[in-house]
Amino acid sequence: MLAALRAQQSRVASRARGRTTDPPGGREAVADLSRKLTAEFPEITSIVHNLNRSKAQVAIGEEELVLHGPGYLRDRIGAFDFQISANSFFQTNTEGAEILYGLARDFAGLTGNETVYDLYSGAGTISIFVSPLAKQVVGFEIVPQAIYDAGVNCRINDITNCHFILGDLKDELAQVPVLIRRWGNPDVVIVDPPRAGMHPKVIQKLLELAPQRIVYVSCNPATFARDLKDICSRQYHLEKVQPVDMFPHTAHCEVVGLLTRG
Repeated sequence: MLAALRAQQSRVASRARGRTTDPPGGREAVADLSRKLTAEFPEITSIVHNLNRSKAQVAIGEEELVLHGPGYLRDRIGAFDFQISANSFFQTNTEGAEILYGLARDFAGLTGNETVYDLYSGAGTISIFVSPLAKQVVGFEIVPQAIYDAGVNCRINDITNCHFILGDLKDELAQVPVLIRRWGNPDVVIVDPPRAGMHPKVIQKLLELAPQRIVYVSCNPATFARDLKDICSRQYHLEKVQPVDMFPHTAHCEVVGLLTRG
């Protein structure tokens, strides 16, 4: 039985991508569905079958099978082009994302001399968006395909000052002195966690990094408030916060907050 069909359409590029997830036994049914979809909707550029051997609350597959097209979507946010694979996160409202990322960039207060750490960097969208105003950007991401896409996206946009590290943040941030020796002390840290928010261990290491500014981009105001309570109980205060209505006429709201040290 088909478990889920996820579709993403680019408003800017007028292209569409589909992603299906189901148990391995449904491969032929999904292949048949792919043929029917592409016949009915020729604007679909790619369909990827994500195979999961167990039920989960996320539509990320253990194995990918490209049924149609190249297996990725090309899209644009602001002045930048991005290649996004099926397992990489990408904002579906690209026009709203340009506003969201613009706020994050403005809140960061970059002058061209700063080292920026981008936590939960995904396919490098925020890193690349802020990179023209930074000395260097170091992104951290746990999904291998997203790290690959981030490298591709840097090449597509001729970005040379972004670097990406694959791994769990709880592990990668465990040795703060090693990170600082390798990349330098961050002047600004941008965080854009999933709906669950930040793990307490990641918050602890973030505080040890002690950047002058933290820009928190959140898709869940509840976990945003929870994490800020912990961060602001230490050495930071919330300077400003801006909601962004990414999905009008729904209850969903993104939030961007600026926290400064001292």
